[in-house]
Amino acid sequence: MESAEQFSEDKQGQYKSFKLEGIMEAPLGICVTCDKERNGPIVIGRTIKPEMDVYSTVCAIQNMWLAARAENIGLGWVSIIHDDVLRSALNIPEELEIIGYLCLGYVTKFKDKPELEDFGWLPRENLDQLIHKEKWSKKRD
Repeated sequence: MESAEQFSEDKQGQYKSFKLEGIMEAPLGICVTCDKERNGPIVIGRTIKPEMDVYSTVCAIQNMWLAARAENIGLGWVSIIHDDVLRSALNIPEELEIIGYLCLGYVTKFKDKPELEDFGWLPRENLDQLIHKEKWSKKRD
């Protein structure tokens, strides 16, 4: 598995134990794209920061995620499929930017904390280390 190979040996085994087959089991898969050419080359809100269309698309995914959760639907953002595989399988034109592939399905229970935290993959970061007031301050060790 290509993604597993990028981690240290001890993390590779742990990565391979994660339940990634949910991609195939999910009753619904949605590929979210961004058409950077829609509405022409000059669009209000993208004159200084042209990447705002991508950010807006990501915000739409977040809104979908929150709405799904409210309806007891689990949503997973799949990041282990190459864009060229999605592009080929779904016949997505080259001019569209693939933002994400999402798996959705009903769940019996939502966990209290993210699975990767439960697995000991990464600890949750302290919010105080991530929020800066007035000016940026170096907080990380």
